[in-house]
Amino acid sequence: MNQSMNPGGQGVWRGWYWRFAGTTVVVLAILELVAYYVSKGRYSFIQTGELGMFIAAILVVQRVKERRMANTLLVTILGFVINLIFQLTIGYKGTLYYGWGYFVEQNAIIGGIGILFSIVYSRTSAWSDRRRAQAQAKRQAASTKTDDRDEVKPVRVHRVKKKRGRGRRPR
Repeated sequence: MNQSMNPGGQGVWRGWYWRFAGTTVVVLAILELVAYYVSKGRYSFIQTGELGMFIAAILVVQRVKERRMANTLLVTILGFVINLIFQLTIGYKGTLYYGWGYFVEQNAIIGGIGILFSIVYSRTSAWSDRRRAQAQAKRQAASTKTDDRDEVKPVRVHRVKKKRGRGRRPR
């Protein structure tokens, strides 16, 4: 693993996929803005923020190879913070309309669900990868075990074609 950052590298520094995480958060923030302006403000940032955190967690877990949970939590928390900034700046009118109690309650629930989802998804993905590797090793061991024996390849046996019955075949 390369411990230093190089300008033309992969965007990984000590297991932190900073380039991919930043790109994911920025793209999802742009998509949130597009959804908000296309719907003329009827599609709130609370709804898009939750969806954005889920999508970010899924993308990061599937792409990142090391420090999976830390990178997933980073992207989820960054997405949550950007969503809060959007709610307090662009969507401030909607925030005032629903009130501060609703704002705090909904964002606490969404933040908790987003963080819980990212932890559970990264752990289950790691568990699934371990199980898949174990199954592959088991299959590999079984195939090398059967390859060690001197086996005679099966020879194709040609059988006599069965007779279909008496007379002509119906059309």
